[in-house]
Amino acid sequence: MIYLKEELYQLVKNDSAIFDFIQEHALDGLSYSNISAPDLNWVNPALQTLLKNDLPPADSVALDPFIVDFFPLIKTAKGEIDTQEVTFKCTDGQIVKTTCKLHFIYDNNDEVYAVLKAYKKAKNTSEQHDIQEIKEHFELLQKKEAFLDECNKAANIGYWEVDIESDLLYWSDVTKTIHETAPDYSPKIDTAINFYKDGESRIVIEKSFALAVSEGRNFDHELQIVTGKGNSKWVRSIGRPTFVNGICTRVSGTFQDITVFKESNIALTIEKEKLLSVLKGSNIGTWEWNIQTNETDHSEMWTEILGYTLAELQPITTQKWEQLVHPDDVEFSKLKISEYFDRKSEYYEAEYRMKHKNGHWIWILDKGKVITWTENNEPLMMFGTHYDITEQKKINQRNMLFIEQTPTAIAMFDKEMRYLVASKKWKEDYHLTEEKIVGVSQYDLFPNIAVEWVDIYKKSLQGIASQGKDCLFIRKDGSNMWLKWEIKPWYADNGAVAGVIIYSDDISQRKEIEEKLRLSEETFRGNFEHAAIGMGLLDVHGKWLKVNNSLAKLLGYTTEEFVKQSVKNLTHVEDLDSDLALIYELVAGKRSYYQLEKRFIKKDNTIISAILSTSIVRDENQEPLYFIIQIVDTTEQKKAKNELSESMSRLEGLIDSSTQVAIIETDVNGLICTFNKGAENLLGYSREEMILKKTPLTFHSQEEISSRASELSLTYNHAVNDFDVFTLPAQMGLYDTREWTYIKKDKTKFPVQLTVTTVKKNERITGYLGVAVDISYIKETEREIHTLLNVAKGQNERLKNFAHIVSHNLRSHSGNITMMMDLAVHEQPDLLENELISMLKTASTNLQETIMHLNEVVLMNSAVNENLHSINLYDSIADTIQNMHSILFNSNVEIINTIDKDVTVLALAAYLESILLNLMTNAVKYRSEDRDPIIKISTEIKGDYIVLSIEDNGIGIDLKKNGFKIFGMYKTFHNNKDARGIGLFITKNQVEAINGKIEVASKENIGTTFKVYFRYEKN
Repeated sequence: MIYLKEELYQLVKNDSAIFDFIQEHALDGLSYSNISAPDLNWVNPALQTLLKNDLPPADSVALDPFIVDFFPLIKTAKGEIDTQEVTFKCTDGQIVKTTCKLHFIYDNNDEVYAVLKAYKKAKNTSEQHDIQEIKEHFELLQKKEAFLDECNKAANIGYWEVDIESDLLYWSDVTKTIHETAPDYSPKIDTAINFYKDGESRIVIEKSFALAVSEGRNFDHELQIVTGKGNSKWVRSIGRPTFVNGICTRVSGTFQDITVFKESNIALTIEKEKLLSVLKGSNIGTWEWNIQTNETDHSEMWTEILGYTLAELQPITTQKWEQLVHPDDVEFSKLKISEYFDRKSEYYEAEYRMKHKNGHWIWILDKGKVITWTENNEPLMMFGTHYDITEQKKINQRNMLFIEQTPTAIAMFDKEMRYLVASKKWKEDYHLTEEKIVGVSQYDLFPNIAVEWVDIYKKSLQGIASQGKDCLFIRKDGSNMWLKWEIKPWYADNGAVAGVIIYSDDISQRKEIEEKLRLSEETFRGNFEHAAIGMGLLDVHGKWLKVNNSLAKLLGYTTEEFVKQSVKNLTHVEDLDSDLALIYELVAGKRSYYQLEKRFIKKDNTIISAILSTSIVRDENQEPLYFIIQIVDTTEQKKAKNELSESMSRLEGLIDSSTQVAIIETDVNGLICTFNKGAENLLGYSREEMILKKTPLTFHSQEEISSRASELSLTYNHAVNDFDVFTLPAQMGLYDTREWTYIKKDKTKFPVQLTVTTVKKNERITGYLGVAVDISYIKETEREIHTLLNVAKGQNERLKNFAHIVSHNLRSHSGNITMMMDLAVHEQPDLLENELISMLKTASTNLQETIMHLNEVVLMNSAVNENLHSINLYDSIADTIQNMHSILFNSNVEIINTIDKDVTVLALAAYLESILLNLMTNAVKYRSEDRDPIIKISTEIKGDYIVLSIEDNGIGIDLKKNGFKIFGMYKTFHNNKDARGIGLFITKNQVEAINGKIEVASKENIGTTFKVYFRYEKN
């Protein structure tokens, strides 16, 4: 019937197991029937042919008339017949025996509703059966032998045999490999024994072999050998004698390389002792496992965790471990070990249940790591720990049942697609963190959800699981999210679909990366086509696959013309061999790329120079696919290089022409490698005497070198000697220029000014360059200037005395005039009414004031350094503020003093008091009426000075207009009636008299800052 065929085809689509069954068993025919009509079958053409039935396959066929006999062979666990022997009588009367395999199809109630039968024609004669059986047996033996050989090779186990009667020795290939002998090596009985290491190993094997021959004793030893290449190895040698009529006719056995195992055991013992010392006293058991031999070793604590003593459980085998583990957890633990052995995890870790001696189950955290591997990269020795986590599990099961799933986006829905629960990650991915979603429909949360998603939900609610990737989901806020997802139905206790569980993974970032990759590929294509340098793809046979316009244009071709050219025709003949040699190395994998400067021949036969860069692209099997070629025209660079070479030649000529300047270059050790004409003229040595033979120490004063070495040693806190006295500052990136004394070949001396710098190549110091100038004339000039300064100093002293005399005499005469005027006015007060007398008195007073100011200046400039002493600046400021108390109080001035209490300066007390008072009173006098006056006082250290800053927020000074005369005598800048223009003049002279300096910064209507630089005791 047609519907039977369609029903079968639908089953094949939905269940791959049915397809596998048909493919494996339906060799000679296939039938399908439904329980509702068991006598009617759909049969395929192969079965029709077998029965010689002419009816079309689509029609219903009753098979019972064709069956003459059947015999049940195999039954399933449910008691159903799985395999039958069925005998058919064809329409032509021929008898055909078949083996029939049955595949039962069940409905949702686990009841059979259809049967699929596959037929295989049986042989007709026993002879054919015997031949086939012999053939299969022979093939099986061959497979077993090949498998055994492969196993031996994998386990590094060889075979050997001694024929006693013929005195012949045989070694298998693996045995020869272990001995490190040639494959065609023929071992001899009398010499083979010498491979065993002299001493205990050789004695043991000789004795054991003798006992095997004489007494029939088997042997199994771990011994050391020395291979044909002289290497020492540990081997396991097993021997078994064979006797015929009481006489030993041969001895054979196996030979295994156990070097790794033995060395690992030694290392393992050391590591084991270390670990046990750490674990001792803790509640952690330990175990060891030789994966290759399946031997195990467990600590006492391992058994105590399970309530046993070690003696009660020994020997602890892997089979006993499986008996103790919960049946549901055995496969899980094995899976974890398998994943670890396959390098899918860094270490083995599994949580499983084990049965306590008292009968209850406890949870165990089992961790382990392979500490040694075989030469074939197979795990050998594994060490692990065993920890009771039962209580922790109880807590986790009670409080963390669902929290364990929160790292992924999972949500559970009922049949109406209402949320039952959702993970935190789900809410984050779908932007639902602010929503109360439990009990809310997915369709209400996303009213504009795509029809495709609605169809997926409906399909799952019908019991069909599905999954997908690269699917777009539009969130409630309109943003897009690309998903990888899986949806499955979940079932109630009655087996009916109760809702769906959805898992999704936001792959938007991956999609973004893929898009960037696509753009990157497009960019590469664009860069290839439009690159300024020549680029091309060349196959492994030297044929151009593709070139860009720049490459073709570089050599004068169109791209169509270029791809027809061979690399040989484009390359200068003298450069061809070097290029091909590098190509061969690239193909052989000896290098990943190469770069070569070579010459190319253009279309017009002119030659250009270029840098060729070549790399190789390989397929997944590391076979070469094509070469990526990049060519940069360096013709102009070559030309520039030649010009630079010419410039260097001219520079060398210039150096040699500097006859009065010594230019000397050394290597890093001080050996002279350049000695110009000027050095020859100044020092009297020839180049031949100095280059690669002497160091600059030859013509330097040893006394100066020692002095400079001591100075540098103190500065840098480590010993500095010999040549380093010239180069140490230069090594630190400094330009060192100082005066030295050179000693000529004739032992005469002369002063020079020497500058030493480093010579670098690729940012690495390769030597030093010293440039020395004869400063004999300068030194002579200095001596003359010094003499003139001494003369000037004497004249200054005489002028100073003259100033004292003039100042004293003028002050006396002006005082007399003033006194006489005061007496006259006292006797005759009416004289003041006389304008001339009044003007004369004013002039007298001004003269006396001027002379007083001049006298102060003279006294200031006469101060000597020996009168300076250390004064606490903080205390001086405090005294000044106290002296100005009434002024500050009446003016409502705020003083902000941040000076350290321990700061001291070198000064004269009277000068310091005057300086501070002048600057502070000016700050008050010239305050602004628009804001409350503030004076900030602070200090800082700058080099050799302590800098005192006095900052106000007063009316300020226009420095552009008055800056050049601010410290001038009788210079005023404001309309203050008390201004005399002498205060800042005296302050500046006082500051300079004590070896300081003063600076000012000011802006109108903002304020003024005076900075006074004082020397301090450090100097």
